[in-house]
Amino acid sequence: MSTVEQIAEKAKALPEPLQTEALRFVDYLLSIKDAKAEAADWTTFSSAQLARQYGAADEIYDRD
Repeated sequence: MSTVEQIAEKAKALPEPLQTEALRFVDYLLSIKDAKAEAADWTTFSSAQLARQYGAADEIYDRD
């Protein structure tokens, strides 16, 4: 039995108010996943912008 199937089976045994709470928790977990994906996208975008902004002439700023 897959994890999703196990969750569904256990959720069926809960009373309606707890099913609603479980659904909200799943929505919360999905929002965290989406926020992490968005942060990764912004990191990639920022890195690309910095790489474009500073060319080979600015390499002196990379040295200690």
